[in-house]
Amino acid sequence: MSKISELISKYCPNGVEYKTIGEVCEFKRGKNLSKDVKGLGNTPIVLYGELYTTYGNYIENISSYTSKEIAITATPANKNDILMPVTSTTKEAQIGKASALNIDETVYVGGDAIVLSHNQNAGYLVHLLNSHYFEVLKMQHRSGTTVSHLSPKGIATIKIPVPPLPVQEEIVRILDAFTELETELEAELETRKKQYQHYRDKLLNFNVFCHNGGGEDNGTF
Repeated sequence: MSKISELISKYCPNGVEYKTIGEVCEFKRGKNLSKDVKGLGNTPIVLYGELYTTYGNYIENISSYTSKEIAITATPANKNDILMPVTSTTKEAQIGKASALNIDETVYVGGDAIVLSHNQNAGYLVHLLNSHYFEVLKMQHRSGTTVSHLSPKGIATIKIPVPPLPVQEEIVRILDAFTELETELEAELETRKKQYQHYRDKLLNFNVFCHNGGGEDNGTF
């Protein structure tokens, strides 16, 4: 954290500037596309639901493709653009969960999502837009009950801190490292959970002990 303090002192000694997202990003609405068009070609597309189920902070591998003729009726997005779903049909989904496009080719984005183009650090915007700080603000622009919607016009009015790029880059370096560690810990926890379930089922199955004379197991705790 001390390095961030040093960078702030160096690049913005009078404090970090705040701007509206509309000042920082150009908004484009996704359009067209549906699940039915998947698999009809080799042009990459992103459907709004995949931003909840398939992609994390960074989109580095595309899951869905369609024909060029169908894809070009949607909205193009390019490397570093932020993709954000503005519709949710479940309470569990974090409406507006942002992902940064991190591939070199143009991708086409379907309806119920927005594309944010900018000249900031894409990772910084993703971490900020997925933060609790932004969650509180964006939910003020949410409507609907069974199906929730975010207002792009409302989101564009939200003010966010916009530090100089060197500060953004250091923040991203730290947060990406934590994200990677969290992923590793989740994988380890899942492995331990499976081990627990295995030994629980084995140790509580007394028929195994009775039939096998003790039920020896070569595994280790």
